[in-house]
This record gives sequence, structure tokens and C-alpha cells, in this order.
Amino acid sequence: MFKKVQLRLSFFCSLAMGLILLIMTCLCLAFSESSIRSRNETVFRNNASSILSYIDSQQTLSHTWLSQMEHNYGIIIDILDGGSPLLYNRLRSHDASQDLLDLARSVAVSEYGLNPETFRSSSVLCQYEAFSVTSKNCGEYYVMAALMPRKGSYLDIVILCPAFLPAGQLWQQRLFFGTGSAAVWIILTILAWFFIGRMLRPIKENRQRQIQFIASASHELRSPLAVILSALSAARTAAPGDQPRFFGSIESEGQRMTRLVNDMLLLANSDNKTWSIRPSLTDLDTLLLETYEKYEPAAHEKRLHLQIDLPEDALTPCFCDKERIGQTLSILLDNAFSYTPAGGTVQMCAKTTDKYSAISVTDNGPGIPDDQKEKIFDRFYRADEARSSRGHFGLGLCIAKEIVLLHKGKLTVSDAPEGGAVFTILLPQTAK
Repeated sequence: MFKKVQLRLSFFCSLAMGLILLIMTCLCLAFSESSIRSRNETVFRNNASSILSYIDSQQTLSHTWLSQMEHNYGIIIDILDGGSPLLYNRLRSHDASQDLLDLARSVAVSEYGLNPETFRSSSVLCQYEAFSVTSKNCGEYYVMAALMPRKGSYLDIVILCPAFLPAGQLWQQRLFFGTGSAAVWIILTILAWFFIGRMLRPIKENRQRQIQFIASASHELRSPLAVILSALSAARTAAPGDQPRFFGSIESEGQRMTRLVNDMLLLANSDNKTWSIRPSLTDLDTLLLETYEKYEPAAHEKRLHLQIDLPEDALTPCFCDKERIGQTLSILLDNAFSYTPAGGTVQMCAKTTDKYSAISVTDNGPGIPDDQKEKIFDRFYRADEARSSRGHFGLGLCIAKEIVLLHKGKLTVSDAPEGGAVFTILLPQTAK
């Protein structure tokens, strides 16, 4: 399912990026071609002005120079001397551009006033204009038209240059932009596939944890249900004196199911962000003493030594939910009692710093391997299945961690100096 979602999201991202790249490529290509055209027009005007300045300074014109200018600049130079073509013009064919030359001179006369007849009778030394014309047969051309006095006569000069880009250059540029955009699109598509996969990974892991949670919860609920049904069936046929024993099993398993359901509801409220706390200033030394008195009989019954270590000075009150932190301590003590062998020691201690209030529960049991220190806070996880009692479902440490996180604190586990494990609750002093 997630592969299909990843494929679809990647396809839509690729399609969106492709459209954006296509639009950007077209805009960039249009801007580039417009810039080239503008630059070519500026270059043409500068070259044409230089040619006109050179012609104006020369008494005679060299056919070789004119031919070289046409070849170097890719232009057409047409000169009329007193209305008659120069010998240079007659030596080469203007068949392909004659209509364009006539159009250029017509526009120069009608729109810019470069009329040879008016010019001959005027006192103006030189007139010129730069503009563009478009012919159906030849396309668009830049034009520099000039009228220049020449020994009692005049020169009618028209210089033409194609305004359009050469087909080879145009297609080469388009191929460059298209290839670059295609390469970028492919790279972005590949990156989108991997990034979407990474984004979906937490969702996939969360779904897998939900599946495992449901499977584990079903397994945990099935066991007491099987005992209850078996005890009911046996109670129906048992002698009256034996029935209380079966009813006791039913009650015990019912209470076990109640604890499991309550734990699952707590975690569900935590997942839905509906699990709230009611913090208030709490004396941690009082909380630890009350917890010690509550669990000392259980420790004596299990033949364990329960100790409490408090500093001589009073602890700084902590802003926390006393009931929830007490619940967390109960979970840590139950866990320590389950894994500490008879004759062992479980110790509670507390201290405060400028930033944290720290409460620790230390045991001298078998300890927790490094590769399991993170896993023990997972739901329904048991570090040692063979040592887990029927009253433990593997949810206690998970609930404890959620309670501490609600206080914006930390719950850590480390190795005890003399063997065993140390669970430490760190509560920030400024938590409100």
C-alpha cells in the first residue's frame, strides 16, 4: 500500500515539477532570445555607425573593404550615388534582397523623412535613421538608412542585417535549454521518490506499531478470557465446596483484564493528546516517603531491601502532577521488584539542581543489555519473557515515559555501578 502511495505522490510531484520546469524553460528561453536580439540590434547599430563614419571620411570607396564588411558583420550594404547604383552593387546580385532594399528605402522616406530630393536641396550635411522592417519573403531585418552629401551629389546608403537568429544557433540554444530542463526534471523526480519514501517511513512504522499493538493486546486479552471461560465451565460442574476457588480465578483474571484495559486507555489518551495533568508544587521528599511506606510491605514479602536516600537539606518543591509522578514511581518499583532476586536491594533517591529535579530507582538485578535499553519503553515489550509475571503486560515503562514526557521531562535508564539498572526521572524546575 505504501509503495503505491509513494508511486502516486512521486508521479504527481514529478508532473507538477515538470510543468513548472516547462514554464520556466519557456520563459528563460524567450528572455534569452529577446536579450540576444536586443544585443544583436545594438551591435548592428554600432557597426553600421562605424561604417557610415568610415564612408563619410573617405573620398573613394574600396570594393574590397565593402565586401569584407559584409562578410565580417553578416550584413548587406547597398549604396546609390546620386540615385545610380555603384559599380560594387552591380558586380553582385541583390535579387534575393532587392524587394527588401526597396521596402527599407520606402519606409525611410515615408516614416523618417529621408527623401533624397529634399536632401539635395537642403543644407543638412548628413541624415541617418535606424529601424526595422519585415518582409513576407525575407523576414525581419534591422536597417540603417542614411543620406550623405558627396561632391555636389549624395550617397543613398542602406545597410541591412537579419533580425532573426540563425536556425542552427536557435535550435542549439533550445536543445541546450531542453536537455538541461529534462536532466533537472529527472534528478528532481528521483529525489522526490526518495524524499517521499523517507516522509512515509514514520507513517509506515507507526502503522506497523499499531498492528503489533493490536496483535499484542489481543493476545494479552485472550489469555485471561480463556481462563475465565474455563473457570466458568468448571464451576458449573464442580462441587459447591470447590466453586469458590474457580470464582476466585475468575475475579483475579477479571481484575487483570481491567488493569490491561486501563493501561491501554491511558496510552490511547496519550496518542490522542487528550491525557492531561494537573501540576502543582509538590514536595518530592514527602512523595518518596509516602511511596516507601506503600511498598515496604511488598518488598518485605518478596524478601527485598527497600531503601530511601534523601539529602539532608529539604528538596526544592517541583511543579508536577503528584498523582502521576507517584504512578510513575510505582511502575518503576514494580519493575524493580520483578527483576531483583530475593535478598537484593532496591533504592530510591532524589536530588534537585538549578534545572532539574531528579528521582532515581536503583536495583541490583540482572541489569539491562545496551541493545535493549531503548526497546524496554516500547509497548508490550518484555526484556525477559521467562521472568515476566502474569501481572505485567509490558506497558508499564511505556506509560511511565508518557507521563514524564507530559511534564516535558526525561526518563532514562543506565547501568548501576554494582550491577543492575538505574531508572532516572528528570523533571524541569520551570515546567508549568
